[in-house]
Amino acid sequence: GAREETEIEITEDQFEKLWPTTENRRIEKTRYTIPYQGSTIYIDSYGGKLKGLNLAEIEFKSQEKAERFEPPSWLKEEVTENPSYYGRNLAQREKIKQIPEYELKEGIDKLLELVKEKSSQKEGPIIVEIAGGSASGKTSAVAAQLKERLGDEAMILSMDDYYRGKKFMEEEEKRGNILNWDQPEALNLPLLKKHLQLLKEGKPIEKPIYDMKVSEPTGTERVEPKKIIIIEGLFALNEQIKEEGDVKAFVDIGTHGRIVRRLLRDIERTGQNPGDILKYFSEIVEPMHEKYVLSTKENADLIIKNEYSPKIEAERSGMHEIQVKFKKDIDEAFLRSVGAERLGTINQIDNYYNPKDRNLIETDEMLRIREEGDKRILTYKGPKQKSEFRKRPKFEFEIDKDTQEKFLSIYGDRIKKIIKERTLYQLEGIIFSVDKVIKEENGAKEDLGTFIEIRSPGKEINIENIFSRLGLKKEEGIKKSYFEM
Repeated sequence: GAREETEIEITEDQFEKLWPTTENRRIEKTRYTIPYQGSTIYIDSYGGKLKGLNLAEIEFKSQEKAERFEPPSWLKEEVTENPSYYGRNLAQREKIKQIPEYELKEGIDKLLELVKEKSSQKEGPIIVEIAGGSASGKTSAVAAQLKERLGDEAMILSMDDYYRGKKFMEEEEKRGNILNWDQPEALNLPLLKKHLQLLKEGKPIEKPIYDMKVSEPTGTERVEPKKIIIIEGLFALNEQIKEEGDVKAFVDIGTHGRIVRRLLRDIERTGQNPGDILKYFSEIVEPMHEKYVLSTKENADLIIKNEYSPKIEAERSGMHEIQVKFKKDIDEAFLRSVGAERLGTINQIDNYYNPKDRNLIETDEMLRIREEGDKRILTYKGPKQKSEFRKRPKFEFEIDKDTQEKFLSIYGDRIKKIIKERTLYQLEGIIFSVDKVIKEENGAKEDLGTFIEIRSPGKEINIENIFSRLGLKKEEGIKKSYFEM
């Protein structure tokens, strides 16, 4: 990740006037410098209330130098984009809390262990709070599995049932208080707190029933307490209710995984326009996550990492692309002679991005925004699958310029640009193209040449039918994408 920093020098008089305003927001640290690969690594060893924390910082003169930098093995997790480690947030921390982190399977085992330990120590019901960002898997991957392993002695309460509803939101807007569905004020947290207290006392509650389709609570249902009450939701570790929890877990996932998983989930579950899903995620969900959800991670007893698994989850897209290309310049007159119908020529600029929290080259994923005239098309492709040709799960959809800008502000940086003059043809129902391709990377341009690219939305055999018609040899086919060249 990368962050820009601006410093200005102030006079001694300005310092004397400003210094008192920093009361209770000061940091003590000793800075060490280590030369490394032509750069300098600054090691900050913190004292005072942050004693025990050590952070490394490297400054670069350009984004290119930052991308080429290979950190030494003794550096651990990168926290550039983690707000918990921003100077202003460190300055206001009371103390550093070391929270153990686990992968999903081990994390659920550990959570179960903590729950059973706490349950054996307490007479009445205990509360298990499970928080996490949108599409982190807190409901399906963690709460549901915990409930399954605990059996009849446990129950799940969903925070979704405590949404106040559309009418409440509209009334608040009339008062000048504009709310969204991804902030704590949209839920009746005081009522939830009261209900959790009653359940801990062994008393039943009248739980609201919330209907997502009409965005309103539609009634209540009587809920009897059980020995273990699992409450899950975005704000399950919010300051208003965190003290009611006996065991607290935060389910963590990076931005890339939450975006892709939410797109796959909501397209499948709600049938929403994917462009609208991405727009809402970029404008509302991610800023609210940064402001209200991520900070509550520090209230957890353990963190369960449930990162997006592209080899498994990308299949939910339901779509595949099957492609093969040949490096060959082909004559227009020849294409006419074999019956290929020319459909037209378009210019495309394909911009490829890497998120801040993972390297898509390592996970064999790809995220691209294609500019084609006034159109912008976002494409996600999962890992390559076993095939004679190039086969990947994928989904794509059109977005507007505003959504593109907001998405990129939270996602990551462009790592490569592919510029194509693409002429499309049709032969025997198969679309293929003749592409003149230029690659632009790290400020340098390279002419990759001319290619014939044949694609099929489904059956691989359809592609082979036109090889001989175009004078192409299957064994000369290239599986690599232009991005990989």
